Amino acid sequence: MVATGRKSLQEAFLNGTEAAEKAFKSNSETFKTNYEKAVAEGKSGFEKVIKTLEGSQFYDKKSAEAFVKASNAAVEKSEKIGAALIDFGTGSLQDVFSVTKTIAETEDMTKVVEIQTEFAKNSMQNYVSEMGKFNTLVADAAKSVVEPFGAQYAASLDMFSKQA
Repeated sequence: MVATGRKSLQEAFLNGTEAAEKAFKSNSETFKTNYEKAVAEGKSGFEKVIKTLEGSQFYDKKSAEAFVKASNAAVEKSEKIGAALIDFGTGSLQDVFSVTKTIAETEDMTKVVEIQTEFAKNSMQNYVSEMGKFNTLVADAAKSVVEPFGAQYAASLDMFSKQA
């Protein structure tokens, strides 16, 4: 009687886990699609603003060039960072679903503890590795955004030093 109840509970848990995983996959695909659409619309909007400004009498192409380059770099780099975050979150949750199923199917409590311990260890290692990658992405983004202004600053400094 107890074994039958345990099996029914185990099956219900597995079915719930599978349903949650399917819902997560469906929602994450929708989120990715909407994110990509938002990025594309943002780029399009930015390009429209720049074209509108170019027609203005106050638009100075030379001064605005650094801003445009920096803005384009910011959009490009933030898109990469966003995609990396989505991939990391999606992968982490898929790992959770996989381990949850494995634990639910495991009969031996010692084996369950081993599985949980290994999962925790691997999760922490993966987290540390991914945070290192994110750190690199953010540093690269900052460098790319500042770089156009550095060139403009150097050109201005050179011009002023020649005049002095």
